[in-house]
Amino acid sequence: MKCLSYSNRFYYNELSEEDANCIKKDLILYNSMLHTAYKKLYLTCFHGVKDAVSLQKQFKARYGTNDYFPLSAIHEARALLKSNIEINQRLKKECTKRIERIKEKIRKEN
Repeated sequence: MKCLSYSNRFYYNELSEEDANCIKKDLILYNSMLHTAYKKLYLTCFHGVKDAVSLQKQFKARYGTNDYFPLSAIHEARALLKSNIEINQRLKKECTKRIERIKEKIRKEN
């Protein structure tokens, strides 16, 4: 299913200082949530660290925002983590293939 969305580009120099600062504050908040969500998901995935409270509830309590920002940050962090895991697995396979080729060359030379 294709989804179309319409957006307007805005430039900071065209905005009032108050609006620009508000947008910057929201971006900083979102990036902070994204970074924290990624760290917590990474710890859960690779080190088995479990929290009693869900990430969404933790973020709502910590940052005091509505559901949109925390859920969006958690969703993006999950996607980033999944992507990084897949890239890591692919790179491992490529490295093992290179090692096998090098071993094969060494066997042929000896």
